[in-house]
Amino acid sequence: MQYQDLSVYATGRKLPLSQEDGPIEMPQTMLDLIDPILARRDPNTLPLVEGDGSAGDPASLGIAVLVASAATSNDSDRSQKYMKLAKDQLDWSLNHVPRSPEGAISQRNNEVQFWADFMYMLPPFLAYYGAATSNITLLQTAYDQVRLYRQKLQTSSDTKLWSHIIGGSYEDRLYWSTGNGWAAAGMMRVYATFNNLRDAGLFAKTEAWRNDLAEWVLEIANDAFTHQQLDTKLLPNYMLTDDTKRNYPDCSGTALIASAAYRLASLVPSYVPRLPMSTIAKSRIAIFSKYTNITTGAVGPVVDPMDWNAEKAFSGAKAEVGHVSPEGQALVLLLHAAWNSYSSAHSSTEI
Repeated sequence: MQYQDLSVYATGRKLPLSQEDGPIEMPQTMLDLIDPILARRDPNTLPLVEGDGSAGDPASLGIAVLVASAATSNDSDRSQKYMKLAKDQLDWSLNHVPRSPEGAISQRNNEVQFWADFMYMLPPFLAYYGAATSNITLLQTAYDQVRLYRQKLQTSSDTKLWSHIIGGSYEDRLYWSTGNGWAAAGMMRVYATFNNLRDAGLFAKTEAWRNDLAEWVLEIANDAFTHQQLDTKLLPNYMLTDDTKRNYPDCSGTALIASAAYRLASLVPSYVPRLPMSTIAKSRIAIFSKYTNITTGAVGPVVDPMDWNAEKAFSGAKAEVGHVSPEGQALVLLLHAAWNSYSSAHSSTEI
């Protein structure tokens, strides 16, 4: 909720970040979070953090590092240090991670495997790095990774939803709500990055890619919200299954997909009539009025962030480990931010 001016969704700044748009606010709270993490990094490795086998997840820190480099531009040594860290991560992602024959970069370090989660991790970093350096090749690489992953994870002609994990030593071919949220929200971040390009020539070259990304976000939002539960107004943890151990209501995936829909509606108002806005509003209202504890802020029900196959949701009854999901808490904040952006641009009769 802080430093909105430095977000890819900012309306007052273009990319790369520049003093041309006014002084760049020092994102001190963000720096206080990432600096201790970066200080513990093994200097002999390329990724920003240890990913526990994940090739995509470390890149999720990359945009923060690039923003830090821009924000500390008055301190050349510090700025270049951040930029070197981002460059090392880029090197790892592009040159050391396994790929499919088509060129899709794996989510895992030790085998070629495709996860919907990847969409929120690497493509936004590639797009932002491309924007920060005005590099059309990286911008296209970000788009191509989205395109290839969509081809891999849209596994059924009966739905536009994405399977969770395809390929490698194990699969989860079912339609995890949070996974579809990662995909939709990640694509929106790539879209927003392209949309904020300062260079008019680069902006023009991304037009067709932006159109594709908007359509692909729409696909997920439309199909997902056909599965909204009538009683809870939430999406199930897994969609398109009757297994009660999988289809319990979940705020995490619901909030993340809804946030992507609101971002799409904000950036491309012509999509509003094509989105299930009234259905999404029911989920949003339920999350904040029914499923968020006004005293503790804890949200529930939410899927266990460490086990998407957990047979029971975290309740949010207590603001303690085992009752709340840090991931779920963050995703609800993303929904709140997206809703604020959308509602500020629309009259009450349109919301």
